[in-house]
Amino acid sequence: MVYFLRMGMKLNISQVQKQILAPSMQQSIEILLLPLLDLSQSIEAEMQNNPLLEIDEEKQRESSKDEDQADNSLDNMINQIVENSEAPYYHKEIYEEPPDEKPYKRQETLEEKLSRQLHIDLNDPLHEKIGEFIIGNINEDGYLTLSCEEIAEILGLQDTTEVEFVLKIIQDFDPVGMAARDLKECLLLQIPHKLNSKIELATIMVRDYLQELGQKKYQYMARKLKVSLDEIKETARLIASLDPRPARNYRPIRGSIYIKPDVSVVKDENDRYVINVNHDGLPPLRINHKYKSLIRGGKLSTEEKKFVKEQLQNAIIFIKSIEQRGQTIHAIAEHILKTQENFFNNGHSGLVPMTLKDVALAVNRNESTISRAINNKYMETPKGIYAFKFFFSQAVSQNQNAGPQEEGSGVSNRSVKEKIKELIEHEDKSSPLSDADIQKYFTRKGMNIARRTIAKYRQKERILPSHLRKI
Repeated sequence: MVYFLRMGMKLNISQVQKQILAPSMQQSIEILLLPLLDLSQSIEAEMQNNPLLEIDEEKQRESSKDEDQADNSLDNMINQIVENSEAPYYHKEIYEEPPDEKPYKRQETLEEKLSRQLHIDLNDPLHEKIGEFIIGNINEDGYLTLSCEEIAEILGLQDTTEVEFVLKIIQDFDPVGMAARDLKECLLLQIPHKLNSKIELATIMVRDYLQELGQKKYQYMARKLKVSLDEIKETARLIASLDPRPARNYRPIRGSIYIKPDVSVVKDENDRYVINVNHDGLPPLRINHKYKSLIRGGKLSTEEKKFVKEQLQNAIIFIKSIEQRGQTIHAIAEHILKTQENFFNNGHSGLVPMTLKDVALAVNRNESTISRAINNKYMETPKGIYAFKFFFSQAVSQNQNAGPQEEGSGVSNRSVKEKIKELIEHEDKSSPLSDADIQKYFTRKGMNIARRTIAKYRQKERILPSHLRKI
């Protein structure tokens, strides 16, 4: 018996509920995500695209007057100090060359530094092309992320001869150790340049006993290499002076490095902390009145009116989105200040647990809004500049059966991590603190933190166990 399947198309109408964000909500979310520098660029771009948006010059003049008054008061203060040359804090040389007038010295980027050396050492077009490709594939730690085979294949070369030739030249550039494929090669490249003694022994120890070196198996290496234990320890100390990340001081300069805080926390005349949302570089915006009169005047065609109305709606949404962004960031900053006031007074030890959910409930927003609002945002405080995310952390359970902590209670895992780092930084290097010792310290402070929790935090901070920290 044979069965036939009949196939066909049928049109069905059904109702489905979908959540679609309105244009105003989409605009608001996009603006909320932007850090201050990006928001300034977004305003410039929007003003170019939307003829109805313009700078409110009256408000700008008012803010300029306030700034001028502040500048005048500052100038008067400086003049008084200068005239009163007997003041103990007056130094003439300070006013001879104001800091703002000093030329800014631009730091050479890693790519520029290596490329400059490349074009000095090589003059063959193919070798320069290979060299530029290698430099472009060096990561922020200074390691080459591709093999010679992969580079040759990408560049359409028959073999790796030319690639290996150029790579050896680049590996001799400053900083020494660049373009290594792994840690062993990185250290081996540095030994001849940075060590004045024990070069041969250091080379053997890194090349053949790198794992044992990391585990400080000095007696094992002394027995295998038939040298004294003191000589092994001395050579290990020299090897430890090498840099496993040779590009750390030569990282490329990116725009994100220049941090412009969205919020500043300062003390007022009553010695209370206050929050200021930073509007520096953000011009006050308004709707161009000429276009409003054009809509009312009736001189525009239907299509022109439609265009102007659309641009008017977009301009209103854009201005409101910027206002809402400022209000949301201010509300979050106020809650951070209220919850983490102990941090502003006492530093890292004063941090308390605080989560997105806690803040969302406090400022009457949902968690996704809070997450977007704190993304890439920074706060300038008397303790320094911190990312908003720095103030968010979970509570550390004080015992095995402890459940979730309420906001503002318990101990922040970030403060525990900072304390572990501080304890290890000031420990006796000849007798380093074990995880059990650190646990006892917290117990004496009334915090019953499990040893495995301490070990986990130590590992997250990339801190070696005590037997590998011993000198």
